[in-house]
Amino acid sequence: MLSREIRDLYLVDELQLHGRLNEALQEGSRAEFSLLLAMLSTDVTDQPVFKDPEKSLEKNTEDLRARFGLGPGVSLYAKNPEDFERAQALTECFAAAGARAVNLQQCLHPDPLTPFKQDLAPDVVNDLPPLAQEKVRLHFAGEKVVHEPLLGSEGGFAVLGEIRDSQKVI
Repeated sequence: MLSREIRDLYLVDELQLHGRLNEALQEGSRAEFSLLLAMLSTDVTDQPVFKDPEKSLEKNTEDLRARFGLGPGVSLYAKNPEDFERAQALTECFAAAGARAVNLQQCLHPDPLTPFKQDLAPDVVNDLPPLAQEKVRLHFAGEKVVHEPLLGSEGGFAVLGEIRDSQKVI
């Protein structure tokens, strides 16, 4: 689960609704159910963790790359001058040995995933939902998104209960 500060500001998962989603479904209140469902985060990593993965998985200290004879992992960004000169080398390989040799070279020595580290433009960040904006802000600030267990707070969404109760009276 996300940290308490983020959960107090944003509706993340249905645990914050304290069963309101289920009640709306049972009562046949389609509008409230649709509203609550649309307000939840669509990112699966925001959902609560019912089982602590650190406790359930044993720590494997074996180097799997060495065990299976794999080369080094793919780098995320082009860092070395060789990374930028690969296009020329692949062109020469293609001219000398053909497309299969180029394919083999790319399998043996994969290209970096992106040629340079990209930052998001402010317009792109402004188009994100508020929860995603907060995650991007934390990422660019160098902070890690903290996942904490929920302690049973209303999360600032008590007004939804008041709206539902006012509809029952009418």
